[in-house]
Amino acid sequence: MRTLAAMAPQTVSRRGSRVTGDPRVTVVIPCHNSLRRLPETLETVLGQSFGDFEVVLVDDGGDDDLAGWASSLHDDRVRVVRQENAGVAAARNHGIAQARAELVAFLDSDDLWLPHTLASLVERYDEAVADPCAAGEPPVGLVYGWYQIADEEGHPVGRVEARDAEGVVWEQFVVSNPVATGATLVPTVILEQLGGFEVNRDRFPVDVEDWELWIRIAGAGYRVALVRDVLCLYRRHSSNSSVAVDSLDSAYRHLLAKVFDGQPPRRRWLLAPAVARVEMILAWQSLNDPRRSAAGEGLPAFRPTSSSGRCA
Repeated sequence: MRTLAAMAPQTVSRRGSRVTGDPRVTVVIPCHNSLRRLPETLETVLGQSFGDFEVVLVDDGGDDDLAGWASSLHDDRVRVVRQENAGVAAARNHGIAQARAELVAFLDSDDLWLPHTLASLVERYDEAVADPCAAGEPPVGLVYGWYQIADEEGHPVGRVEARDAEGVVWEQFVVSNPVATGATLVPTVILEQLGGFEVNRDRFPVDVEDWELWIRIAGAGYRVALVRDVLCLYRRHSSNSSVAVDSLDSAYRHLLAKVFDGQPPRRRWLLAPAVARVEMILAWQSLNDPRRSAAGEGLPAFRPTSSSGRCA
């Protein structure tokens, strides 16, 4: 497993043990020429009812003077770190490496939080850690909540992604990803131990590195806790990287091949529903991709090549 320093685009100094005065949560927001939507995003973070946090804006090689804009806010909770352009996964890893808090929350630069998001995530984490029924069980490795689709202006469109997977969830997570990155909380030490987000940008301009990490956390035996409430508004717009269907197609193939390689028969049967779910996602993304629709292109084919779980 690669270390965070190896996965990030440049070496960063690791902090020592956390000290009194460090925030409880570090909010990591990867940015690349994001100032069109970032101000509204950051406003929803700084307006949280839970106040014990810092914000790390990771400038992924942009040219929009993110540091100058952040400085103009005069808010010492917000700091900017910069890296050469390396993609969102590497940017998140850089943010993790800079985190001073025991817990890390993630948010994309165009999505929005509700006022209670951090409070709900931290409260659920503390409840799960203190749960007497969980004595002797593995530590909590992930807390997540529900999310709602919003339009480009941030107005909810009515569709809520509400799942109920919690506890030991590997089998649920490999079939379908119920987790929006912007509605998560992860202990920093677990991110460090597992190596953070997988960096595949050279192969897949748009990846599913978030889903891969959630599966890896569950596969390492950590418990997952759920907040049964909407915590994030996921904005759909023409600049979303997730509408790049061809790259997603390749990324999903890679993910399923990796996840199911070497799995025993009692788990291998989950490949079929996982592939079916991926086909549904690609179809939905294709229908929402204005570039593909305008070109009159059909849906990409997605087929595993054999029962081994390896994909073409």
